[in-house]
Amino acid sequence: MDCRILYVTLPLLAVSIVTAHVRKSLRRDWPAILGLSCTLIGDYFLAMNHAPKDSHEFIYGVIGFGLSHCCWIVGFMREGAHPQPPVFLGLLWALIPYIYCRVLPNAVHAVGAAIICYTVFSCFSLATAIAAGCPFWWLAIGSLFISDCCITFGMFTDEPHLGRYVAPLYVLALFGIAGAIVFGKLRVKPQFGTVGKLRPMLLLSLALYALALTAFVTGMFATPDGHYNPLRQMLSYLGRRKIGGVLYPACHYWFMAGMLFSALFIAVATPQFATSARKPWMAVLVRWCGAATAAGLTLVALVPEDVCIQWHNNGCYAAAAGGGGLMLLLWPHCWEWLVVGIGVFSIVGLQAALALHEAKVIPFSPAVPTMQKAVILSFMFWCVWRILKLMGGKSGKKPKKKK
Repeated sequence: MDCRILYVTLPLLAVSIVTAHVRKSLRRDWPAILGLSCTLIGDYFLAMNHAPKDSHEFIYGVIGFGLSHCCWIVGFMREGAHPQPPVFLGLLWALIPYIYCRVLPNAVHAVGAAIICYTVFSCFSLATAIAAGCPFWWLAIGSLFISDCCITFGMFTDEPHLGRYVAPLYVLALFGIAGAIVFGKLRVKPQFGTVGKLRPMLLLSLALYALALTAFVTGMFATPDGHYNPLRQMLSYLGRRKIGGVLYPACHYWFMAGMLFSALFIAVATPQFATSARKPWMAVLVRWCGAATAAGLTLVALVPEDVCIQWHNNGCYAAAAGGGGLMLLLWPHCWEWLVVGIGVFSIVGLQAALALHEAKVIPFSPAVPTMQKAVILSFMFWCVWRILKLMGGKSGKKPKKKK
């Protein structure tokens, strides 16, 4: 990006101010407008001056965007939107290890501290936007969030392709912010609890599920040698930075896309799953389990096994524990014991196979990769069935008896 970004930011800012003035809503919309104005500080240092990653100017640019997030958080909270702890902590759990493993080793201390602080504000801002329930703000803060991640990939890691998506995502975020101001959509509380309201989000969940499955299958055929055996190789093999002497092969990006689509699928589906919980405390646990699953999948995508095997495995453990918790909390029908039993048996079998391999009793393949695929397939089948049951109108909540 360069000074041409001002041709986007300044007109959108002018339109937002004029619209709020004509509609006499400046008193309500000033946090959103001020936040949009603060993006100009970040644009000046990062886009126009092309500040190096180890300079004070880079820190000033990060501070500018951090001020923008602070303004938007104030606006959301003034309207009564408060982030849910599972969402906020799940985002932090996914991003802090990524920054620790891949960003901090290539950043000076001051820049690293600025990035960590900005990450906390950015996660809180995104969690608050999700709680606000406005699609414009979902688009805006979500696009800015992904754009920031692409910046760190482009500047602090040796990923060669993700930096090209920074500008389009940032422009999309600016249009989302301006759209929220122009159309007066600072806060729209989502309505859940009925099939008519759930169905659009459930359809979105199925679309994300299909995208994730397509990405994984494509990645299996995109390995440099073209010979991926799912019964003899772990799925995380596709996400390695280097395979067969090829640095960042195509399967690496397909694996990353599949994991991120899977995390989005769980993030979108979990609130809908919570509506079928039989008791309030179970609905709370469903949200925590969904957050753990989505955070674990995101961490697996951002930290490949050949970067830091420990944090990669931690992501796998979080995803498995969260997915298992969802299955155990939501099984109102007797036959679902079979699906849950298969999932639990697969998890236990996977851990047993890993323990036997560590003890040098059995070889790594095919036992460990096969049990991993059994865990994944059982959970995928259960998620799709649960979505179809919700779309069919059976939520697990008993209807009230009429007097």
